[in-house]
Amino acid sequence: MNSPSPLFLAVRVGDVVAVAPPRQQPFLAQVICCEGGARTAEPSLLQVLREDDLAVLTVNADWVIDLLAIRKD
Repeated sequence: MNSPSPLFLAVRVGDVVAVAPPRQQPFLAQVICCEGGARTAEPSLLQVLREDDLAVLTVNADWVIDLLAIRKD
């Protein structure tokens, strides 16, 4: 049985995502940078622009709980 791949693997620059950091309220943000890990090209850290107050934050990619809008290439 194959388990579904984690949602953060599909995240790309320009996407709008829902982020749920531990012990904080979830928020919407636009991805402005994806950083891959040392061993893989999959994103491990994301730099996002929080839509509530336009703050630029670095978040763990596995905090992404939903992919709301996908940037068209």
